[in-house]
Amino acid sequence: MVRPVWTDRRRFLGLVGSGLAGLLWRASASGERQPDWTLAIHRGTRNTPWRALRGGRGALRAPDRFKPYPGAPRHRLPAWEADPGPSLGEVVRGYAPAGAFAPEPLSLPVLARLLSLSNGVTGRRSEHPLRAAPSAGALYAGEVYVVAERVEGLPAGLYYYAVEDHALVELRRGTFGTEVRAAVEAGLENAAVTVLLSNVFDRYAVRYGPRGYRYCVVDSGHIGENLRLAAAGLGLSDHSPLRFDDDRLHALLGIDGRKEAVCALHAIGKPRPVGPESAPRVRWLAPLVPEPPGDPEDPRIYHRASKLMGATPGDSPPPGKGPLSPPSPTDPSQGATAGALPRRRGAPAVPLADAIEKRRSAERFVDEPLAPADLAFALEMAAAHPSLERAPDVELLVVAHRVASLAPGLYRYQSQRSALAPLRQQDLRARLRRACMGQAKAASAAAAILMVGDLVAASRRAGARGYRDLLLEAGAMGQRIYLAAESLGIAARNLAAFWDDSLNDLVGIDGRRRAVIHLTLLGPGD
Repeated sequence: MVRPVWTDRRRFLGLVGSGLAGLLWRASASGERQPDWTLAIHRGTRNTPWRALRGGRGALRAPDRFKPYPGAPRHRLPAWEADPGPSLGEVVRGYAPAGAFAPEPLSLPVLARLLSLSNGVTGRRSEHPLRAAPSAGALYAGEVYVVAERVEGLPAGLYYYAVEDHALVELRRGTFGTEVRAAVEAGLENAAVTVLLSNVFDRYAVRYGPRGYRYCVVDSGHIGENLRLAAAGLGLSDHSPLRFDDDRLHALLGIDGRKEAVCALHAIGKPRPVGPESAPRVRWLAPLVPEPPGDPEDPRIYHRASKLMGATPGDSPPPGKGPLSPPSPTDPSQGATAGALPRRRGAPAVPLADAIEKRRSAERFVDEPLAPADLAFALEMAAAHPSLERAPDVELLVVAHRVASLAPGLYRYQSQRSALAPLRQQDLRARLRRACMGQAKAASAAAAILMVGDLVAASRRAGARGYRDLLLEAGAMGQRIYLAAESLGIAARNLAAFWDDSLNDLVGIDGRRRAVIHLTLLGPGD
């Protein structure tokens, strides 16, 4: 059977484009100057009309939704019966990072509660399980593993969290904390458990192609933020270093680092005051020189490009530790008069745990204005306590459609003043909808909160690893917006599918130095 001419042409052009991209990648990697991997990864995962014509990764076989581990022992986790705890506002405003961990155990119900609130099943809709953290297309690429050292009623060992059964699958018994600590820059001594967050990349790639890589790491930001906040709500400390030796952790979990790879880790335990004399020792991890990528349309290459490996004593710090780049002098918000947002009279009293369990992505937004005080609370939670910041290179812009007493338009959020600096005052609903691939919710929501990453600053600070940092930070911000909306009784929804160039053009940035990496819609709805 003769194939349609358009199909053959599209396949031919796709092969040509992939070949050219591979040659450019190889040329940049072989030159004297190391390539700007942060920009390369971002541009390699853009949505463009060209990619839309080529379609997704239809040749891939969709992986299983869950990892079965047949025959492995299972430990059923207990239900939580204590009070729900403090509110989101109380946890975020009072958050303090882990100074050190006391060598005390966690109870099994506490660990069960943390896992359930991180990415567990929190409800069902038509027999479809709903989860504590959002996922693109409900495909759930994220997996959760636990290295348990001191948990009452649970043997020390390595476990996989089976979310549908709310159980821990025992992979190996033993004490593996030393192996985890050897893989990170800062010591995690005395942590009761370490939670490793991985992604099975093809769960997203089969539908979204290279764009799925962004969704995977953003998801780890969502899940990790639930975990951090839940731990703080229970009076525990969380330490989540961004720098770790990827392959050491992959070897520990028995995964290949390609089809499935670790994207984040969180050590949790009872807090202990720490003085300067007992601050954790920091060691450098060296960036891995990326190998030629193979297929530039394969999202798994982007994670490998940002890997780190253990450095030998006496090595120099890795590149990318220089000063952050200053704000762009052409940024139209510089010097703009900002209007202060009204502060709510007291934060919403909804317990954080309830907000996590009831959080859902909005099915629809209604034609009602958003109260400025509600927008102020959501933005405060998104910007959050400085101790919650994962990467310093993400700022918040707001596209306001229907916010009471606020003219429609584009604004820059100034967190220190809780104020909005106007960049452009006009009705942007039609343009935002077009930039978001025609999705009606982009125009029907009261406001869109955009996370803009400084790609140059992230690259100077952490090389290719900086792009992971940006995505994790955006995911954490988006999750706090979700939880703020649930606490306020309004609705939120991530909208990560957008035409990158169109959305960057809408907000007046070039997409190379600074770019929109994520956005969350907000407003009255359900």
